[in-house]
Amino acid sequence: FDSEQDVQVWRPNAHLANVTTTNGVVRARAVDSDPFLLCRDVTVNATPHQYVVIRMKASRPGIAELFWSGRLEGQYGGLTEAKKLRFSVQGESRWQEIVLFPFWHMEGTIRQFRLDLYEGADFEIDWIRVSQWGGGKIESSTGSWSFDGDASKWQIHPAASELFAPPMELDVSDKKWVSIELAGDRDAVASILWAGADLPGLQSEEFPIRGDGKVHMYNLRMDNPRTWQHKLLAFGIRLPEDTKIRLQRIQIGSDPAGAGELEVSYFGFENGVNRAGRPCRLLAQVVSSGGTTNGIRQVQLHAPEGLKIISEPEKMGHPGIEHGKVARFLWVIMAEKPGVYPVRLSFSGKGEFPQDQSASLEFTAAPAVPRARYVPEPRPVKTDIEVCAFYFPGWESDAKWDCIRGIAPNRKPLLGYYDESNPECVDWQIKWAVENGISCFLVDWYWVQGRQQLTHWFEAYRKAKYRDMLRVAIMWANHNPPGTHSADDWLRVAGHWITAYFPLPGYYRIDGKPAVFLWDPKGLRTDLGGSKAVREAFEKSQKMARDAGFEGITLVALGYDFSQSHIRTLKDEGYSGLTTYHEWGSPIDGQVSRKLFRYGDVVRDSPDAWKQKNEAADGLMYYPLVDTGWDSRPWHGHKAMVVQGRTPKLFEELLQQARSFCGQHNKTMVILGP
Repeated sequence: FDSEQDVQVWRPNAHLANVTTTNGVVRARAVDSDPFLLCRDVTVNATPHQYVVIRMKASRPGIAELFWSGRLEGQYGGLTEAKKLRFSVQGESRWQEIVLFPFWHMEGTIRQFRLDLYEGADFEIDWIRVSQWGGGKIESSTGSWSFDGDASKWQIHPAASELFAPPMELDVSDKKWVSIELAGDRDAVASILWAGADLPGLQSEEFPIRGDGKVHMYNLRMDNPRTWQHKLLAFGIRLPEDTKIRLQRIQIGSDPAGAGELEVSYFGFENGVNRAGRPCRLLAQVVSSGGTTNGIRQVQLHAPEGLKIISEPEKMGHPGIEHGKVARFLWVIMAEKPGVYPVRLSFSGKGEFPQDQSASLEFTAAPAVPRARYVPEPRPVKTDIEVCAFYFPGWESDAKWDCIRGIAPNRKPLLGYYDESNPECVDWQIKWAVENGISCFLVDWYWVQGRQQLTHWFEAYRKAKYRDMLRVAIMWANHNPPGTHSADDWLRVAGHWITAYFPLPGYYRIDGKPAVFLWDPKGLRTDLGGSKAVREAFEKSQKMARDAGFEGITLVALGYDFSQSHIRTLKDEGYSGLTTYHEWGSPIDGQVSRKLFRYGDVVRDSPDAWKQKNEAADGLMYYPLVDTGWDSRPWHGHKAMVVQGRTPKLFEELLQQARSFCGQHNKTMVILGP
């Protein structure tokens, strides 16, 4: 922005105030929800190996976006969500260079840019530059690279976390595996990166790194034909920050690479309650992550005195575990008396086999309770703060539990792999909830233009013996396909709630009105055509509820946009409160990639996050969210987001902080996140 022409090319919208240019630096204050600078007077011949560098600083951290397009016409003036990159801005008014790799080569010519900022911050922008690596020279590649611990040869820019091979062409039609050999000093997440000749944008695949300091081979199967196409024009890797990585080699091939490597993925009790004097099941699971098949000649359990091995696995070894497969070994053991018993698992075989594993097994005394023919009557505990919990009804068949059995057997419920469509199961849930201070379930509820799914839990709840001891409310998970909301559909869904759910004696009320939590207010707003249409639809549903004998409906929005403009929008539309589905605090705030962090950081940072959101709510009732942690590896594999280090002690500490927060801010309810 050294010349007047540069300044005139980038035009601020009305959501940026106090826009000035001094000594080549543009300064502005973002005062509303959608601040941006638009440049429509540019011509850039797009090539695959260009990158954008933005030198800027901001008064607070946040997420910004860079849009681009080869068109100037069409919806949104030619700009689309498919042609943008999101990036983190550090804040603290420190200069930083942000490096972006758009891979916009299919555009031909870039004719406009838009830099989207975020509300409530002061910005300074020194320059925005388009550069190219490799000098435009493209060579064929074998898809095999050696580093010997030095990845600097792939560095494009000192500020970029992305590392790329020299410009290349590589046909991957028959190459469906990427193998990365490296060592890391802490658990972390890395990503492979690539761009295709006939594919716009940067593609990525994340994988977890084991932080034991040893060299491991990570084999990724690239079986998505939409993203892993015939010819690659770029390939790279993004390594985690704050982790010492020793990169050895990368190979793109037709088979997984490296020697066979076996790892014990789980060693411990199969069930959550284990009583002394009773048979208990001990489980070991071994997974293969190497390129070749590895076997185990023998696995042996070493038990101390007082712990009897009643039965051993049918086969004490395994002839060969293929890549990605799991072998299970199961023992039945019994402790003579309550206590903690150390056990050890050892392996023998040819080649690489797992290291010895140790575990401490705690056996408790069996309580003196009479046998019951049915679930004993609950004894609710009284709390001065209501505790609600989000509940996902996804466990109505045995097959639904297969992902837990194979990946995370330690998460087997105390009730076993239950069928929640059974009213007896729901009665157990009610008993354990109310006896531990949980007074209400906010149940995920699905409706797409009259089509419903996962209603079995509510049907079982209606038949449960202790139904009215646990209150319930609908959390409409309306992350529906675009265009499936409408004003008429809203009235249909509200009418269904009014007749089928609100009359339940245990339906949860806020301010005397049945409460409904909405997952996606934005999707509803977009499909209905704006806030005015939402407000009109809400007003009609409120009248329907009053006509049916209720005082109205309390609508609570879910979401993470706490900007002043969005809060005003929610209030104008008719919401009474807002909350979030998760609350992780600053460990992930401002991060584009959110895959691995510590529960201890959540405990540390959540109180500040509650305070900030409560202050931003500005007239809406904010309900603080106490997160129980998250680990979606059973569903999403190595793409999962994982909260590490969850413990009962840390959870108790977070609950105590939530109670203190509620006392300070006159809150009568908290929500437990999944």
